[in-house]
Amino acid sequence: MKATKYFIFFIVIIAITFFIFLKKKQINSSERIKIYRFEKTLFNTNHEKIEDDILQWKKELGTFFESFNYEILRTNSNNENYKEDVLTFISHPDMREAYDTLLEKYQNIEFLEVELANSFAIYKKDFPDKKTPKVITYFSGFNFGVVTNDTFLVIGLDYFLGENCSFYKRLNIPEYMMQQSQKKFIVPYCMEAIANNEFSVYDRETDFLSQIIFKGKLMAFIDAMLPNYSASDKLRYSEQDFLWCKENEKNIWKFFIDRELLFSNDYKQFTSYLNFSPFAKGMPKQSPGRIAYWLGWNIIQDYIKNNPNITLDELMQNTNAQEILRESGYKP
Repeated sequence: MKATKYFIFFIVIIAITFFIFLKKKQINSSERIKIYRFEKTLFNTNHEKIEDDILQWKKELGTFFESFNYEILRTNSNNENYKEDVLTFISHPDMREAYDTLLEKYQNIEFLEVELANSFAIYKKDFPDKKTPKVITYFSGFNFGVVTNDTFLVIGLDYFLGENCSFYKRLNIPEYMMQQSQKKFIVPYCMEAIANNEFSVYDRETDFLSQIIFKGKLMAFIDAMLPNYSASDKLRYSEQDFLWCKENEKNIWKFFIDRELLFSNDYKQFTSYLNFSPFAKGMPKQSPGRIAYWLGWNIIQDYIKNNPNITLDELMQNTNAQEILRESGYKP
């Protein structure tokens, strides 16, 4: 009898393991998404091809085409000198050198095709009514990392050339921002951009607590979309920054309580806790910026534990920050 029980238990364990394997395989074997590499067609155009290329760009880029012209080229396609503006831009030695550096690092973007496909598969499962965007990579002139709307997800690959890239040093980009330029942060950045685009309608209140909770919900979304990423990478933190936060959680919470910041509507008081910065204002130099994302995520994780049946969609729509904090039972 005892042997039979052990046998049944063994069979159940095998069945569960096999189910998990199939589920993981299903996600990991998602079809690669097709990414339009605008930077390649742009820098490979010439006098003979440019008219045909412009037609292709208009078709592939849609509304983003004129945004690129205005933001990066400082012109528009109706300008009589537009073709020459494009050719002058791509032939400039600095632009050409930057593009060559980009291409050397991202000749192959298979990792993006696979990882975004995996995340989009999860996205469609959790939000079946949402449409996944068309993905485009481009050269942003070191201006933009990720831009998105309801139709497009546009990735400036020159924004992700590595924290030791000489171009960033030439442009005097601060060290804390150069840390963001790592390849491993591209997909987390993409998921955050999508979350902001889709759910900013629920970002209604301006007090600091509401901002903490909203940023925490963004992190919960990123967490769900990127199950195989580390917590620090989801936050776009270094391991050192993440560890500092963990070790100082009680002090961080006490800092905000003691200074009565939670219900403040004075954005200047808490801007460094919401944005990347050299360190969190008023805290030790080892503290990272955007600490509200980390803190909010902790609160949301506790809230989810106490409300296990809540869906991700329901969570994103809940705008009652005080209720979320109360029901989280958050006590660092």
